[in-house]
Amino acid sequence: MEKIKNYKLIIILLSLDLLALLYGISTLSISADEADIYFGEQGKSLIFSHSLLYYISHFGTFIFGQNDFGLRLPFLFFHFLSCLLLYLLALKYTKTKIDAFFSLLLFVLLPGTVASALLVNAASLVIFLTLAILCAYEYEKKWLFYILLIIVLFVDKSFNILFLTFFFFGIYKRNAILFILSLVLFGASISFYGFDTGGRPRGYFLDTLGIFAACFSPLVFVYFFYTIYRLTFQKYKNLLWFLMSVTFVFCLLLSLRQKLFLDDFLPFCVICTPLLIKTLMQSYRVRLPVFRLRYKIFIECSIIFLIFCYFLIVANQLLYYFINNPNRHFANNYHFAKELALELKKQDVLELATAPSLQKRLRFYGIKNSNKFYLKALKQADKHDMDKKIVKVKLGKYEKVYQILNYD
Repeated sequence: MEKIKNYKLIIILLSLDLLALLYGISTLSISADEADIYFGEQGKSLIFSHSLLYYISHFGTFIFGQNDFGLRLPFLFFHFLSCLLLYLLALKYTKTKIDAFFSLLLFVLLPGTVASALLVNAASLVIFLTLAILCAYEYEKKWLFYILLIIVLFVDKSFNILFLTFFFFGIYKRNAILFILSLVLFGASISFYGFDTGGRPRGYFLDTLGIFAACFSPLVFVYFFYTIYRLTFQKYKNLLWFLMSVTFVFCLLLSLRQKLFLDDFLPFCVICTPLLIKTLMQSYRVRLPVFRLRYKIFIECSIIFLIFCYFLIVANQLLYYFINNPNRHFANNYHFAKELALELKKQDVLELATAPSLQKRLRFYGIKNSNKFYLKALKQADKHDMDKKIVKVKLGKYEKVYQILNYD
């Protein structure tokens, strides 16, 4: 009976998550970086002429059409599979199935997880493959584990941190095959993809901590750091501790010198929720009910803040009703293009020239480049020609006004 109840909770959670994320997708436009990926202008894989994300996004638009749902649904699918794998992984770490469910709940609510499910980037694929590797190891599927570990070398450069983790874990476990293979794969990854150490040395330590806090939410990040510190002094250390510790320490050390692309590191941290829940529930249960108050306050505050952040990310367009400058919106780069394309099509405008970054975004929605017409953004004080077409795009209380002009 308890097993059935737990499965019902999982189905309800994933269903609500799916509906919320589908709504989030409906409010987004393709960004300039995503357009570069889709049109093959960014990144190459070791095997193919384009990045793996290029083929994944094109597969989605082939099935669902060239729209935002077709673009993002493959990554949402990887997110859904990751949720199932994380629950299976949590069963190996937590004492009860309800704790495994809490691990899944925390994973779903983390801002970093939500962003990876909505955006076209490697994070959702990295999370899925990493969880598959961890589950293969924890469930003692050795052949599958080693095959997946080798395959991910050809998927993305960010897996070098996973190879480094298994190198240290192999030494800890005295597993010669594991640490030798991991070292070879790490060296191959650095050799194939390179490692950027250029530029002037500058400290980005505080910036890195800030991004980690944003990815986890401040309270969860504090407990993330506490878990690493607390388990450091315990005799037995599990694989998830090695993964979160190596990733976090590696980021902090490198951030003392240079700015990092934290998209390469954060996916390995958000999947460590089973260890966070395990540590938290152990501390909670060993105390008498009268001494659990501070833990209850911490848990309740964390959940409230996470739910608030979750809906803030999913329904971020509502922020345009409360901010005066749209450029301050954290997701401004993911808005306006789709709405602008729809308004242009209403006026039977299918070709015009714009700024390069906007041009490639409009191209995704069927607006081609032109050598006859161009789009000019108007400010409130600007005068416009009444004989020319005016295009207005409104989000919240903010309105962008454009005019379609001819090249002289």
